[in-house]
Amino acid sequence: MPTPDQRRTGDTSVSNHLIRARILVVEDQRDVRGLIVTALEIEGHQVDEASNAHEGLQKLQERRYDLVLTDFAMPGGTGTWMLDEADRAGLLTHTSTLIVTAHADARELAPFDVVAKPLDLDHFLGQVRTILDKRPASIDVTDEPATVRHAHRVELVLYVSPNSPASAQARRNLELLLNRFDPSQVKCSICDLTRDPHAGDRDRVAFTPTLVKRYPTPRMFVLGNLREVEVVADLIRGCGVDAKT
Repeated sequence: MPTPDQRRTGDTSVSNHLIRARILVVEDQRDVRGLIVTALEIEGHQVDEASNAHEGLQKLQERRYDLVLTDFAMPGGTGTWMLDEADRAGLLTHTSTLIVTAHADARELAPFDVVAKPLDLDHFLGQVRTILDKRPASIDVTDEPATVRHAHRVELVLYVSPNSPASAQARRNLELLLNRFDPSQVKCSICDLTRDPHAGDRDRVAFTPTLVKRYPTPRMFVLGNLREVEVVADLIRGCGVDAKT
């Protein structure tokens, strides 16, 4: 779903919010995790999420983060277990940590920064800002893992519904627009949310038609039938894609 900081004009919407930090949120309660992620995204951060400590550890193995924000008590492994394992593997270099917990008296929390549940939103976001202000300036939050290589310059995903006239129009408009650019530099896919309602979870898309610029970061969203194609053309050109000669 598009974030509240997106700029809306007519039937299109483009996010122009700059990413400040890359954050991993590890929390087993879906509702709580969603609220934390939304609050951090409104602040302008790029946020990944995991539902348990093992999934969080896997994400830490795949990508580096400025901040790992984790619940303490989770089924299958505590947040401190995950952080200890990540630290032993050298995955937390230049990465700050913050534990969100209702068990603030647990002994194993002593080495970590802790924020208590239930969350006071202003205090929580203030603590996150304080931690991020201390992060090393050398970290580039837009870096992909060393194992990721992109042959294309931009990745687009158009989320549609098959019986929607607006979706059909958006698809036609996008196809016509992409004919103006070098196809070897553009990766584009069409995703039918009627067939797979959860397919939009990665990009937080709940409405169709929605075009998502997934790569390069930050993600940007264009809502509607793409009638104003120059909005998308400017987005593609801004990623360095060459026009057809």
